[in-house]
Amino acid sequence: MPRRKRAPRIKGEARTLDLEKILRSGDARQETPEGFRSGFIAIIGRPNVGKSTLLNRILGEKLAIVTRKPGTTRRRLLGVLNTEDAQAAFFDTPGLERPASKLGRFLLEEVKAACSGADLALFMTDDAEGEVDENALALIEDAGVPAFLVINKVDRMKDKSKLLPVLAKYAEDDGFRSAYPISALKGDNVEPLVEDIIRALPEGPRYFSPDMTTDVSESLLIEEFVREQVYRLLHKEIPYAVAVKVREMERAEHSGLLHVEAEIYVEKKSQRGILVGKGGNRIKKIGELSRKEIELRLGEQIYLGLKVGIKPNWRQKDAALSELGYENV
Repeated sequence: MPRRKRAPRIKGEARTLDLEKILRSGDARQETPEGFRSGFIAIIGRPNVGKSTLLNRILGEKLAIVTRKPGTTRRRLLGVLNTEDAQAAFFDTPGLERPASKLGRFLLEEVKAACSGADLALFMTDDAEGEVDENALALIEDAGVPAFLVINKVDRMKDKSKLLPVLAKYAEDDGFRSAYPISALKGDNVEPLVEDIIRALPEGPRYFSPDMTTDVSESLLIEEFVREQVYRLLHKEIPYAVAVKVREMERAEHSGLLHVEAEIYVEKKSQRGILVGKGGNRIKKIGELSRKEIELRLGEQIYLGLKVGIKPNWRQKDAALSELGYENV
């Protein structure tokens, strides 16, 4: 990608993926056909451009949580697409923006880590006429990987004839390998995008077992699905002040039912009252909706118990962030 004048840089240290550890794990490294392609793809972009929706569409199942609120994604989430001739490991990432808290710095490190370990980057936007984020370009350039431009939500565009000159401009001015107008929600043009992604991957081994779609633990998935319902049912500052931690997971000896106890944390007593709701009606609703989503994902019935705790200013405290799993390791 050509050198270019940059906007003020977002500082931070990047992590790299331990690919040797991945290759040593389980039976992932097995014989693959000649010409087999594999690699890691980082999906990056501003908040709420549809990165998680695209990952779910590519996988054909719900892995990443999705809401209409920006900033829903807080973790670098791995989703693996397996075909006969390729294995493409996609990283959904938090929205790229300047950090306003220690939690925000964690989110930025997740994006950096995804880029530093990638073979290919997808820069995703939903603005066909705006300028590409210079910090995103800098991350891609520093990683030294080819990049595709993905313009999402084109199903909302009234005059699609305007897309062609825009796509040509992006490809010429910003050094993208290819540009794709898509609708991640409806699936428009996603299949050709995936086909070109696979063609762009290097030949290599199968990093993960062919029946594996993610390395995310059940407890983390449960935490994410609970937080998704908080984002859907509550508004203003409360969703952003919420963190979820699974405290106990145990399978009943006789019935085999999975019992899960989780705690939802907020920063203020007033937020706790709103989250619980009158007579506990809101926390009950969060529990019911979360349980349904979790059962669909796990393929079994569960018992989900929720309680609400207070961790003042947890987004700015290292110890609290570490306890809640927001720690770059």
